[in-house]
Amino acid sequence: MWQQEQYTGTNIEGILAEHQLDLWAKEDIPSQDLSQITEIILRGEAWNNVQLLLPLLAQLSHDQRWLAWVAPPKLLPKEQLKAAGFDLNKIILLQPDAQHDTMSLAQQALKSGTCHAVISWFGALDEDQLSHLAQAAEQGNSQAFLIRHQ
Repeated sequence: MWQQEQYTGTNIEGILAEHQLDLWAKEDIPSQDLSQITEIILRGEAWNNVQLLLPLLAQLSHDQRWLAWVAPPKLLPKEQLKAAGFDLNKIILLQPDAQHDTMSLAQQALKSGTCHAVISWFGALDEDQLSHLAQAAEQGNSQAFLIRHQ
């Protein structure tokens, strides 16, 4: 609600404030629980920004279940991941192919129950796609991290 009081009609951190206000005003929209989804938007040189996230993401690899990376645009050297604190024995890399796209891989990894967190690289997602990911995350008791570049 802070943005509602401070609304100036300009962009706030890349999100058009008036759209946020419109969403808050509509009470007839059923609320979708997206608490198991975290979206990270990177600007500028994408892989330079990912370097800043590595220590945070490394913490996700220290769980008894797997950490899945789905469709990263670039592979990082194992030495760099180790230096950032990743447990390389707990990471699964999933790449799309002719039979499986990024969305289907992310959904399967989330709902399987074998991954506690799934990091996926997407473009913009619509409400239905977010809803499907949220349902898969809830079913598998997993957390989805969506990374996209602008």
